[in-house]
Amino acid sequence: MEREKSAGISDVAPTVVGYSSVINAYAQLARKKKDSGIDAVRKAKVVYDKLCQGMRSGTIHGIADPYANSCFLNCCSNVNGMHSEKRDSLIIAINAFEDMKKNPSIHGEPNEYTYGTMLKVSAKLTSCESEKLALMESLFIQACNRGLVSRGVMEQFLKTTPNHFSSRVILSQGASKREIPESWHRNVPRSSWPVR
Repeated sequence: MEREKSAGISDVAPTVVGYSSVINAYAQLARKKKDSGIDAVRKAKVVYDKLCQGMRSGTIHGIADPYANSCFLNCCSNVNGMHSEKRDSLIIAINAFEDMKKNPSIHGEPNEYTYGTMLKVSAKLTSCESEKLALMESLFIQACNRGLVSRGVMEQFLKTTPNHFSSRVILSQGASKREIPESWHRNVPRSSWPVR
């Protein structure tokens, strides 16, 4: 489709939804592969980079939406290979996440799904426990500050960190597991608010 559009053969241009669908297909491939899945992540990155380039240049029309970014992060989380392959996938995901925060006009504003997916990425791909906990804490605090703590974000954080650690982080932010400030979920649809 891209070649036909650029060659003037067709007026049909790829869309954000189309790119997201291809990235999702690579995420499924990474999850189902008996080997590591890192090849699927690298192929998804090529598609994701084309999407970002098209959004920057204006050749892909539409509103910047975090869905494609979350699809790409999910693809990264599906790597099941050796330590080095998981590390590569983690670095690719962190770079994409940081780029998203710096360029929301290209990637869309991070939302509760983005943070939930990054928590999943960090939990699955980090082999060093102290590094994992540092990433988890940073991501959770960012979600709190942005008002993006959904039920899914809270569950992912609690499920993938030790109880004493999650309690300390939540208390450090002036809350408890039973008393969650409304400011933490102010930008989340009511149906996805954390259970109190």
